[in-house]
Amino acid sequence: MLRDLPLSSLVQIFISESYEGNLPHGLVKEDERVFLLSKKAMESISTTESQQGILAKIAIPKREEPEGDFYLILEDIQDPGNLGTIFRTAEAAGISHIFMNKTCTDIFSPKAVRSTMGSLFRVSFSIHEDLESICKMLKKRAVRIYAMHLSGENVFYQEDFRCPSAFMLGNEGNGLSESLTKLSDQLIRIPMQGQIESLNVATTASILMYEVYRQRQ
Repeated sequence: MLRDLPLSSLVQIFISESYEGNLPHGLVKEDERVFLLSKKAMESISTTESQQGILAKIAIPKREEPEGDFYLILEDIQDPGNLGTIFRTAEAAGISHIFMNKTCTDIFSPKAVRSTMGSLFRVSFSIHEDLESICKMLKKRAVRIYAMHLSGENVFYQEDFRCPSAFMLGNEGNGLSESLTKLSDQLIRIPMQGQIESLNVATTASILMYEVYRQRQ
């Protein structure tokens, strides 16, 4: 993951005494940003049981102004693995920007960061107190807002996503809040068989994003 980050994002790099791999961006052990740690010290600051002997302190990406015409709006996503996977898939599907509210799990937590596989530092995103104002801003830009909802009138692939589009996804257990749902232009759903009532939010996001990708090819 460190090799995928821009050099400007690397504040400090910590390596264990036994580390024999190459450092990112051609850095050498003598660089002022590189610190050699004992195995015990490395284990004390690592959050994983089987760490690879290299850790880094990374600068938090600066908030970017949203551009483009393909957005995600995430409300109260609680699982860091889900959030990280959404970021990773968002990069692959060509998302323009991700809006999140502050009650989403911390995207900078170790598990979330690992789950993004570096996409955290390449995907444009912002964190907000109020997602309702974001919806109103997007509407002014003629962006059509879709809410993923179990009571959706239309199956998702019946919609035309070639126009500017935003997709709202809610909490794993409770879904979208009623206030946010009311701001959508269309409720959509994913058809399911058997006794399954809902899909994992990261899976749902992946299905939606790749349908947009497919339609725009």
